[in-house]
Amino acid sequence: MAKFFGIYCASGLTQHHDFIINKFKAEDAKVNSGTINEVHEQALYLASLDYETFGPHAFLQTDSHIATLVGHPLLSANRNNDLNTLNSHYTNAMLTECEGVFCMARYNKVTNVLNLVTDSLGVRPFYYMYYEGAFIFSTQYSLLKNLGLPLTCNHEGMMEYATLGYYLFENTHYNEISCIRPGTRLEASSSGVTKTQYFDWCSLTKNNDNYEKTLHSLKQDLSNNVNKYIDNDNHVLTTLSGGLDSRLIACLLKRQNVNITALNFSQHQTQDLYCATAFAKSQKIELDVIRVNDTQAKTIEDRLGEHWLNGKHPDHPKVTRPRLAWSGNGGSVGLGVIYYSDEVYEAALTQEPEHLADAYLSQQFAYIPKSIIHNADKMQARLKANIVTSLKEFGDIPLEKAYYLFLLLNDQHHHLAIPFDKVDEYQMDFCLPFYSWKVLRHVLSQPTSQVRKHRFYHDFLRYAFPEALDSPWQAYPGHVPCLLPKEGIDQWQIKRPKQFKPTKVYHIFTQLMTSQHKQLVNLASFSAVALLHASGIKSYNDKLKVIENMLKW
Repeated sequence: MAKFFGIYCASGLTQHHDFIINKFKAEDAKVNSGTINEVHEQALYLASLDYETFGPHAFLQTDSHIATLVGHPLLSANRNNDLNTLNSHYTNAMLTECEGVFCMARYNKVTNVLNLVTDSLGVRPFYYMYYEGAFIFSTQYSLLKNLGLPLTCNHEGMMEYATLGYYLFENTHYNEISCIRPGTRLEASSSGVTKTQYFDWCSLTKNNDNYEKTLHSLKQDLSNNVNKYIDNDNHVLTTLSGGLDSRLIACLLKRQNVNITALNFSQHQTQDLYCATAFAKSQKIELDVIRVNDTQAKTIEDRLGEHWLNGKHPDHPKVTRPRLAWSGNGGSVGLGVIYYSDEVYEAALTQEPEHLADAYLSQQFAYIPKSIIHNADKMQARLKANIVTSLKEFGDIPLEKAYYLFLLLNDQHHHLAIPFDKVDEYQMDFCLPFYSWKVLRHVLSQPTSQVRKHRFYHDFLRYAFPEALDSPWQAYPGHVPCLLPKEGIDQWQIKRPKQFKPTKVYHIFTQLMTSQHKQLVNLASFSAVALLHASGIKSYNDKLKVIENMLKW
């Protein structure tokens, strides 16, 4: 895990900008325990902190250039070699070859030009803002928020996050802070700031490959990706649930002949635990089960960081790179094509973005509650309009494929934003094979009817990794079912513990009262909601979740 922060002013940094630099140093001093490199040029201050999860700090300084990156571009197995390559050949063609999850900063001391770039999916983005003629940037959203600069509420961005769980366009909670979009490079110079889309996702929809060839090529691309991530590791850490994504990761690792430490976070007597245990036994993988009360309360990344980072696990010394974990994130959307109900698919086939936007909002229950939010109808209309605009950005490709790209470049773009923002808390990073354009292009090459609801995913597993289907798994409702017998409670039928306990409701209420975001809330109505819910008279989880997301950042 790593992060970088910088401030650039083409005409030269001043005392006004020193305030920002000193504020960053003060904030960073509270948490920093990694390797840090910093440079202070006339026009640029750049600090790069790396917990060396992938290996040595990826930082380069020559007579003419300064460059650093977070994540791994996966041009090769060695990310420091990748950094050298990208610094020497900083072109759209070379950036397009990168299939990993990464973000890079590069400064040319001779021309006084700053370059920033994120991966094709924007899973490792950077955030930026302007202050006193300077351009400020960081891979950590919360760092910019905590600089103490004036910030005003971005109503559109906040409501996108509150209802969808992610932002559209470059939106964030604040008008002054922007999030770079996927597959984008930015250049800052004396001429100003320009942004260029270097990666063309739409072009990947033009391929119509033979089905058998596609399955074979996907196997090759996944294996190549995993091989680069592994590098010289002989013992790795991964999570293993009862689903297919982590199972496929385990199969890929087994074929690489590495030792595996697998962790499972499940509730007692559930099918998720039964399926994970059955698969681990069939593949002779030692599985460590950590019992939890609510699998939805925290992300796997959160749980992994909390459980593993203290170094007390007996396998911790055995893992070659103990701060690096394998993750099946991205598999369900990327290969399984979830969030694509029959209603959404039928709407997409009409080729009418407005119709599709309505179906998507209904599927996600993404509605702004009128009883507690001022001007909810107006903001709901704006939310729909932004989704329609996002869908239209994909041009003339069929709407059913545009919708799949919409999910990748919005939902998945922000999917790991919170774990990556907690870089200082967990100091871990992740190998993410499913977030590779070389993997996802194979889904785009097939008709949407063939890939929805795990159809393509299952065909691929039967073709390339049949051992993944030899023991029972947890299937998504309405998707290709698992017909093998299994025991325990279906995870989709588990009644969650009370999501918002009185203490949490009180915390949300008091936090709202001191937040500038309260201007959007009907405080009298929300007070009643909070009181009734905390008293157990009526459940208002949906409304409380909206307010919680509004206050997330």
